[in-house]
Amino acid sequence: MSRYLQVIIILFFFSGCSFTTHQVQLGKKSFESEDLLIIQALEYRQNADYPRAIETYAMLFEQSEKINYIVEAAKMSFLTSNNQQTYLLIEKALKASPNNPDIMRILIGLYMKENKIEEARVEAHKLLEVEKNSRNLTIAGSIYFELKSYDLSLKYFQSAYKESVDEMVLLNMVDVLYSYLGRKDEAISYLETHIRLQECTTKICFKLIEIYGKEKDIDGIISTYKKMFERYQDEQYAKKVVELLIYKKDKQGAVDFLDTTGYNQEMLLDIYVSSSDFDGAFKVAQRLYKKHDDVKYLGQMAIYEYEKNKNNLDEKILDSVSKKFEKVVAKLDNPLFLNYYGYLLIDHDRDIKRGIKLVEKALLKEPNSLFYLDSLAWGFYKQNRCLEAKDILDKFIKNVDEEEVQMHYKKIEQCIKEKHK
Repeated sequence: MSRYLQVIIILFFFSGCSFTTHQVQLGKKSFESEDLLIIQALEYRQNADYPRAIETYAMLFEQSEKINYIVEAAKMSFLTSNNQQTYLLIEKALKASPNNPDIMRILIGLYMKENKIEEARVEAHKLLEVEKNSRNLTIAGSIYFELKSYDLSLKYFQSAYKESVDEMVLLNMVDVLYSYLGRKDEAISYLETHIRLQECTTKICFKLIEIYGKEKDIDGIISTYKKMFERYQDEQYAKKVVELLIYKKDKQGAVDFLDTTGYNQEMLLDIYVSSSDFDGAFKVAQRLYKKHDDVKYLGQMAIYEYEKNKNNLDEKILDSVSKKFEKVVAKLDNPLFLNYYGYLLIDHDRDIKRGIKLVEKALLKEPNSLFYLDSLAWGFYKQNRCLEAKDILDKFIKNVDEEEVQMHYKKIEQCIKEKHK
């Protein structure tokens, strides 16, 4: 079954053409056992006993001449693919109500199912004379699509869209324009206009993203995901925006998006740090600390405050950083913060003994960390324990290219040579 035949079936069976007991209650009973037969028919249908349900609806029609009954029977017969029976029911219905649009739609669906496209086309034009609305215009557009008359198909879809501004009709239009008529810019324009004037539903926006992807329009994809995040506040869309901006190497764009939306501030922090923008990282960590009152962020603030002032350190800055670290190590046993603060105390000769203790505490958590071992070796060097320091670095120095670690090793070696002299 083709996609456009499915469209016709959906348009009929999910567009308010279903029989309900409520509809019958609006009129008077035509015969004594009508209510009983209705209940039986509904029970048969609920139990998927469609032959008996069809038979009962047909009986209700014969005795009451109410067109809803024969419509329901024809519809169920169509769905059970009993084509011969469906034709007979349609014939009965059309004799009673020659211009009944529901029956005409079932007949069109039957013609399409049997690949009688020309008969379906003729019937569709009759249907439009009876009832010209978006649903029936879409049916005509679908039939012309099957006939490969894409210009005519588009014409009917456009008329249907003007009537309803329906997104399924729009998707049909876009499909014809983009895939069959090669009018790609027009297809994109329809989608963009619909999103701007109506809304960015997932179906429409994902269709636009699909086309932008084929056209390799990364900016278009990013713009659409931004609209989706704005509407749905779903983190998966924000994540896509950031991933694509980073793919484009537009770190500033990613920063601006994360900063504006407030989405995933941890990711914003990572981008600032990877860009060595420690001033930006400090501000984000500060914001997170105020929001969550988590000393983890205070520890990050201490690191970023130190790093951003690395070339302009003075006692005032070191005091500020140390004050933060004191609060952190009093509450957290985090090896990163223990080592960082320990190294600061060692390197700036503020409290070498305490610095070594903090580094040793970090090594209890991560005994194989080369950077923590380097901090310990540097602490020993500062205490003039150069042989112990060299013993630590000798184990891994050949595998480390870090400039600071190599500098430490050279100074430790120099210390040993001076002692020998």
